[in-house]
Amino acid sequence: MPTFEQLFAQHVATGMAHQLALADLIGERDWQLDLSTGQATFGTDLRYDIQLLGSESHSDETWLWAWANEASNIPPDLLRLSTWLREYGAGEQVPEFVTPGFPLARADGHRLALVAGSLTGRPYYRGPYDGGAVFFHLEGTPAQLSAPVRPERALTVLQQVISAFPLDHRTTARSFFEQQSWRVDEAADSMIVQHPEGTTIRVSFDDLGRISKIEGTLS
Repeated sequence: MPTFEQLFAQHVATGMAHQLALADLIGERDWQLDLSTGQATFGTDLRYDIQLLGSESHSDETWLWAWANEASNIPPDLLRLSTWLREYGAGEQVPEFVTPGFPLARADGHRLALVAGSLTGRPYYRGPYDGGAVFFHLEGTPAQLSAPVRPERALTVLQQVISAFPLDHRTTARSFFEQQSWRVDEAADSMIVQHPEGTTIRVSFDDLGRISKIEGTLS
């Protein structure tokens, strides 16, 4: 069964692709969250149904899943995604998905939400508030937010992910390109990936398994 770190390496890049697309859509708009209607509003023109994932507390540096937040009386309809993740975690034996809360040092909201976003195809938003932040996923967003990305964006996503997080570079690259419908051919020290429309890229790895070079020609 995969550990959370293995799941993260497999899914972080696809989750990040969703987030970059969401950032392009939302831009600098303000946000508002209304739990009574189950909707988030961005600016004056964007409104989406939401599914609550969980929250971070900055006072004690902990994470709490939405399904475990009994004190907040969250409407059950807003807990379907977090409940599904708990069931997924139970089936795959991933403790982080079934434990009600734990220190952020173990897994923070961004890492959990990136995995959830890849598994479900939904982008997420981090809403800060005094003393913490709430994480929620958006429903009914434009299809292009979860569609396979263009080759140039794929390279941007991969480079951002390996710069931001300590992870297994080969697992992340392989999983991302496969999830994006690229053909992947692996060798001991490299990986040749081909986009359905023709772009071919060589990803080289050093002796420690880290990406050392990405080269190719976009078409």
